[in-house]
Amino acid sequence: MTSLLLLAACSRAPAPLPEGDPARPDVVLLSIDTLRSDHLGTYGYERDTSPFLDARAAEGTQFNQSWSPAPWTLPTHGTLLTGALPWTHGAIEDGLSLSSEVELLSESYSKAGYATIGVVATLYVGRKFGFSRGFDKFHDFGIDTEKKNLQESPDAEDVFKQALEFAREQEPGKPIFLFLHVYDVHYPYDAPGMWDEKFDRRGRRTDLKYRSYKHFKKHPPEREQMDHQVAQYDEEIAYVDHELEALHKTWTERRPAIFTVVADHGEEFLERGSWGHAHTLFPEQLHVPWITWGPGVQAQKVDHRVGIEDVAPTLASLSGVELAAPDGTSRSEWLKAGAPAESPGGKVAAQMASTSRFDTNKVRYATETHDLVWDFRHGHQSLCDRVADPACLKNVAKSDRETLSQLRGETEQYIGAPWEVMTPGSVTTDGVLLSDGRVSPRGGQAMEAGARFAVVPLDAKVKHQDAGPWSELGGKRPVDGDPLKLTSKAKEAGSVELSQEEREALEALGYVQ
Repeated sequence: MTSLLLLAACSRAPAPLPEGDPARPDVVLLSIDTLRSDHLGTYGYERDTSPFLDARAAEGTQFNQSWSPAPWTLPTHGTLLTGALPWTHGAIEDGLSLSSEVELLSESYSKAGYATIGVVATLYVGRKFGFSRGFDKFHDFGIDTEKKNLQESPDAEDVFKQALEFAREQEPGKPIFLFLHVYDVHYPYDAPGMWDEKFDRRGRRTDLKYRSYKHFKKHPPEREQMDHQVAQYDEEIAYVDHELEALHKTWTERRPAIFTVVADHGEEFLERGSWGHAHTLFPEQLHVPWITWGPGVQAQKVDHRVGIEDVAPTLASLSGVELAAPDGTSRSEWLKAGAPAESPGGKVAAQMASTSRFDTNKVRYATETHDLVWDFRHGHQSLCDRVADPACLKNVAKSDRETLSQLRGETEQYIGAPWEVMTPGSVTTDGVLLSDGRVSPRGGQAMEAGARFAVVPLDAKVKHQDAGPWSELGGKRPVDGDPLKLTSKAKEAGSVELSQEEREALEALGYVQ
């Protein structure tokens, strides 16, 4: 009898979700880590990776030109959930966490009376880096501790199941803000069950172990091997699409909701001669999907350029929630009434992107027609005519020096000069110093009082040597009496210590070298 009771309990269907409030739809934000926009059918991909998302895009709003400010997980998710660009929220390296001065979307929804739930599948969107703030329920599967190896990242099914369990605990009629992050599309691409054979037969090719971007730059995989890796990547997309369809069905049977699906960055598959992400700032790593559908959202495809920094203020505005997004722009009116036929004008959206991971130090500056990628470490510029070459495969810097010079100047102006010299002396940095059109790797410039300069990357250490000892100011705000003054609007980031086990796990994923 006991066995029969246990069997009946195990086979019992999960309890339904509590009913929602039609007047206040839930908001569900899903980030699919490492998803290139051009690997979804609705963005033109030939392989059938995303039938569910394609159908939802047809009934909602699809942004065709959505761009990320960084090619890796931590800084971009900081932007996604705050509306603050990386040089404002401060979390640009794995030793830095989100500034406590920057408001998270979860905090805004909580103050507005929403239940807030977050379920994430990687360390870099976990509590260790400050992402749990404002959530009533937050689950990162213990991967913020040494007890969990990052190589055991939960599948999308696990993430969605946990989210539904939390949702069942909520009171009827109370709206929910749900943030979900899935890691399946990130290396290692290994979809569960038969999904692992959807586009490429098992055993046809041995999986290639990821080593590092630099390694594959010197030893690029053969095309046939890369095709196998891409097929596995696409299988993960198809798997996530299938699981999302199941989640959506369960959720919307009982609760009205506005769904938004985005990605933090993409993945390079030999476009620049290597494999991976975080090292370059070209479209395959920065052009990401953004699809929103649900009550009141127009069916449209929007060609105007937008940025991931616009997601948080857009969702907040749709819900009538106040969010102090320092850099993003709300596109809620576009979603509700339709995007304007002509260019909205004003400042170009998603203008700057940057990366300082590993041995890189690069920024990308965009205009309506061109991209300039400035490699400060190697003193190299790549200019792309996006109208003629949307994939940015051809560098026209030598043939279009006029545009190159113009964009170099605009880049320096955009970065600004937030440092001011208060005491004459020599200034050095372990990054790059920009002052009056001059670029000085590792600084070493003698400066007079009143001189202004910028450093790249944001967290580079800055030193001033006057008649006394060195004053090291990188990573903290100067105080009155210091020989240098920092006037940037960037918030002071917190610090993070990673364990040896965490570093080893991240190294296996290509995040640490």
